[in-house]
Amino acid sequence: MLVSILFVSCKKDANDGNQKEKLLTNAVSIENGYLKFRDQKAFDSLVNILVRPENFNSRPREFANFKSYKDILLEIEKEYANVNTSKAFDDFKNKYLELVEIKSDSSLTYKFGTPLSALFINIRGEVKVGDFTTVYTKDHRMVSYSGKYKNEQEVNNIRNTNAKQGVFVSEILKNTSTAKTENTYGPTTTTAIKSELYYNEDSKRRLFVDLWKEATPRTDGSWSPSQPQISIIHYYFTSRQELKKTFGGWRTNETDYYFSNLNYTYTYEMPPSVYPGSTNFNLVSYSVPNATGPIIIDLGTREAVHYGISGTGRFFTGGVPNAPSFNVN
Repeated sequence: MLVSILFVSCKKDANDGNQKEKLLTNAVSIENGYLKFRDQKAFDSLVNILVRPENFNSRPREFANFKSYKDILLEIEKEYANVNTSKAFDDFKNKYLELVEIKSDSSLTYKFGTPLSALFINIRGEVKVGDFTTVYTKDHRMVSYSGKYKNEQEVNNIRNTNAKQGVFVSEILKNTSTAKTENTYGPTTTTAIKSELYYNEDSKRRLFVDLWKEATPRTDGSWSPSQPQISIIHYYFTSRQELKKTFGGWRTNETDYYFSNLNYTYTYEMPPSVYPGSTNFNLVSYSVPNATGPIIIDLGTREAVHYGISGTGRFFTGGVPNAPSFNVN
């Protein structure tokens, strides 16, 4: 994922000056239909705002004229909720073939990217941070390149990393993605380290809860192979409810999301100290009404030697009110 990725800096291509750019703030603008962040710091700051639960039903003013992939998915899901015949289903599938995947149980999923990247990529899977444009492709890759803008076909023709040319390519697997970062960091791994699926009593509603972890190891001169590996560690949860329709199977639906007594701790060591430390995330009670998931609960980031995470908390919804605690040992 892009949140932990730090891009290599290079001189801006001369052609960029000719591109139409709508200024939003000094930190972010719209360029070629995607968000362009001034630098990694600007990107991190705005994404941190986006993932706060209290901001789910609002958006930063910098995004006022930008339609994200998530915005588009919400529109598609609302249309899908009204599909109730075989012909309407076939028409819907053909209409959105390039934007969503329909699973065997008729539920929708992302055609490209992840629940987190959907917040800031456009309909073509693009975002730009500094001088690097990153594209989440339909064949489940991340392609990052510097220089002038490339269309979909040009991006698809990029198959291998070439650091000298400012091109980085990585695979996005089912649960893990890896991407190149700048010289002081190694590959970033993103993993769904625990997933739970809860049903309500009549099995007509279900709730997915996933715990995600990003790890970006340091590879610069601040450590040696004889020392424990220091990494940037980032944890977050996603929560999403689906409804079983009379026709066509499962659909993501609007509901009230609840979070109760979330208490998770991850332990770490920060050399040269040999004593372990810990970071605690605590959320006693919070709700997001009338929302179509996924909802992201961000646990924060820590740069240290990572040991593990443990804790408990309840994620439930109006449709799945009795979901048990999500325990991590």
